[in-house]
Amino acid sequence: MKDNKESDKVVKRHRSVREGCQAKMDISLIDEKWHMRAFEDDHSHELTSPPRRLMHRSYNRFFKNEACKILIDDLSKIGMKPAGVRRAINVTCKGTNAALTTNQVVSHLRKQRGNNIGKEGVLVAEYFQKKRSEDPNFQFAMELDINGNLRSMFWADSWAREAYLKFNDVIVFDVTYRTIRFKMPFAPFTGVNHHRQSTLFGCALLADEKEDTFT
Repeated sequence: MKDNKESDKVVKRHRSVREGCQAKMDISLIDEKWHMRAFEDDHSHELTSPPRRLMHRSYNRFFKNEACKILIDDLSKIGMKPAGVRRAINVTCKGTNAALTTNQVVSHLRKQRGNNIGKEGVLVAEYFQKKRSEDPNFQFAMELDINGNLRSMFWADSWAREAYLKFNDVIVFDVTYRTIRFKMPFAPFTGVNHHRQSTLFGCALLADEKEDTFT
């Protein structure tokens, strides 16, 4: 059984008939005990190879386990890439049906990133409001997605804005930096002052490196 998200109806899963395979196991619950009513193990096709077994729904069980999610989070926090997280968990938890795919790791991290950004975004907004009360010329802007989660933000204090008014002949916009936790590009706006020293005009955290985000 599964939930149909579009119609909110419960529908039955039907076995594939593309191969015409008659292999099956039919069981029923009678008097609080499971009874096997029919069993046929004669397949009309080759069985799935070990590498492709990872794509079966039955192998998603450990991925949905809380212990697995905690492992993914912990390994990601120390800077391990999704492919490395997959290998580490599959080796460490070998024999527990813990065969993960890189896509499963990435999917979990994206979901966590969205949840965490939503929480952190509120704290950042509160901090910026406090800074504005202390510095009336402090400016910030925040972009939210359709779910109200933080996508991008920009901020500049009075010192940075004053520096921009004086030394805006050359402006450098760099997105080569990324925060470790949320993988959001950090983009400082910098220039050069009258002492040929780098000076900061403002900062931004971006959702991605697409043209509309830059705009």
